[in-house]
Formats: sequence, structure tokens, C-alpha cells
Amino acid sequence: PEVSTKVTVINFSLSPSGLEDQMLGLVVAQERPDLEEAKNTLIVNNARMQTELKDIEDTILNLLSESKGSPVDDENLINALDASKIKSAEIQAKVQIAQETERDIDQTRLKYVPVSVRTQLLFFCTTALAKVDP
Repeated sequence: PEVSTKVTVINFSLSPSGLEDQMLGLVVAQERPDLEEAKNTLIVNNARMQTELKDIEDTILNLLSESKGSPVDDENLINALDASKIKSAEIQAKVQIAQETERDIDQTRLKYVPVSVRTQLLFFCTTALAKVDP
């Protein structure tokens, strides 16, 4: 029981590249938790921004389908288009900044790739030892 509380459980039922990615995440989280936190935050924020863009698109399409007569005369539609244009520009700017930040984080994470590669090799060598005839 004491040993199991000190061991991190890792899902090794992956391919070597999947294990390498998983180990990279663990190493970076241990060595540079600020980077791993920033990367996770970026992923969540990017997903949220993509959802907002999808919602804006759905709203515009809904207003267009409900529009009676000329869309040019529908003030609700024009206001929604103006608001969506502004919001879309804001989101695009945030996405651009997030992509640059993610590139910087990935460059720093690349420094830890040799550790994850060696860990992955060590694991598969250890599992191969079980096949050696005693």
C-alpha cells in the first residue's frame, strides 16, 4: 500500500509514440508546471472560442432563415451581423495570440523530448525482458 501511493499510474497500453507523448506531458508537468498549465489553458480557451464562433454562425443562420422579406431591411439581422463581426474579429485576434503562445510553449517542451523518448524505450525494453527465457 505504501508503494502504490507513491507510484503514478500511467496508461502504457498505447503505441510507443502515444507513450512518448504521455511521458512528455508528465515530465513537463513535473519540471515546468507553469508551461503545462499554460498549454492546458490554451487548449480550453481555443475550444471555447471555437464554440463561440459556431454559436455566432448558428445565430446568423437562424436569423437569416427567419427573416421575412429583404435581409437588408431586418434591423435585428443587421445588428446581429455587426455584433458578430466585432466578436469574430476579437476571437480571431485571441486565436492568433494563442497560436503564437502555443508555438513558444511547444518550443520549450521540445527540450524535454529526449527524456520522454528514453522513458518510452526503457519501458519497452523492460517489457521485452519478460520474454527472455530464464
